[in-house]
Amino acid sequence: MNPYPILFLNGTSSAGKTSTCRALQREWREPLVYVSCDAFIYMFSEAVLKERSNLPRILPPILSAFHRSLPLIAGCGFPMVVDAVIEDAAWLQECVTALADYNVIFVGVHCPVEELERRELARGDRHVGIARWQFDHVHRFSAYDFELHTDRLTPEQCGHSLAALLRSNRPGTAFPRLRAHYAAIT
Repeated sequence: MNPYPILFLNGTSSAGKTSTCRALQREWREPLVYVSCDAFIYMFSEAVLKERSNLPRILPPILSAFHRSLPLIAGCGFPMVVDAVIEDAAWLQECVTALADYNVIFVGVHCPVEELERRELARGDRHVGIARWQFDHVHRFSAYDFELHTDRLTPEQCGHSLAALLRSNRPGTAFPRLRAHYAAIT
């Protein structure tokens, strides 16, 4: 069993999750595993990902594999931060089920859509418009244990907040509430 809570970040593309996770790793200074859905997605070639017609076929199974891999990675015993984009209620249910044996602190990463679009264009490595589409989908499934607003805080400030959250060892309540909800409707 992992002695640390798992920090599970959910937010749109370009919300600042990666920058925040990297800042957390710099501050933590001990081994801390950063697990990103992008790492799974980018196992496909750039040419495959640029062809938008491929995405409905390749994203659901690779993201499902990502969700199901989380307890295996958590089982290594290191502090862990997860960078996810939960666009679908079934994806959240997969994560909640997969991490049933772990203390998970569910963190919402927020940013106004105008800033998301500015970041998306500046990055140049994303499908333009994906952040706007995700904006209406990603945060609709649950209340969070903790929230970050990356338009108000620097990545370092966000990383510092997450390090304090890890050190607090407080129990997450969002995933257990969701597990109870899913159990009640099945």
